[in-house]
Amino acid sequence: MRFIEFGLYSEALCMGERIKGGLFRPCSRTIRYSQISGALRRKFSTKEIHAAGYLLDSNGYNKTDYLIYSPRERVKGISKVPLEIEFLVNVRGKVFIQENDFASAFPQQFEILMGALISKGFGSCKLNRVRVVETEPPRRGVLRTRIPLDKIEVFNIRRIIRPVYGYLFEPTSPTSGKYVLSLFEGSEVVAPEFLVS
Repeated sequence: MRFIEFGLYSEALCMGERIKGGLFRPCSRTIRYSQISGALRRKFSTKEIHAAGYLLDSNGYNKTDYLIYSPRERVKGISKVPLEIEFLVNVRGKVFIQENDFASAFPQQFEILMGALISKGFGSCKLNRVRVVETEPPRRGVLRTRIPLDKIEVFNIRRIIRPVYGYLFEPTSPTSGKYVLSLFEGSEVVAPEFLVS
């Protein structure tokens, strides 16, 4: 099993966490399966894509900034309670896409839209093909991304030693979806080297 590594670059990216009823919306510090796979599936109009990634730890990249945003009620024409939204600037990351006949034909460089507030100018991402990586041999380490439990075999995660669980959104139609149990960053696992630290 092999994956294609892409470098991800974005000027501003909002990968907001869902916190019901909260006035502060924090930003995810990893490129989770649901977000990158969904963006790639929309771009290439196929469901045959499995991808995950993470942000780089380099100095000068992935700096935090904040935006006060007050959504409007269209019918009444008034603003709701303002939300403080965290986002990242000068974003650099790595994305790993499962190699198959479809993914192998991806261009060397392309753009996708990912995350929240796309209509406000966030989320334009450039992906550059870097190399092909193998999933063998796996090693023990700390997971750097978020992957649904029912997809861990796709990523050749052999063993979960100390899990950190959470939920990722999985669309079931263009207008609805469900939350699925997932393995989050910080989990201790036996997995391919490119997924762990």
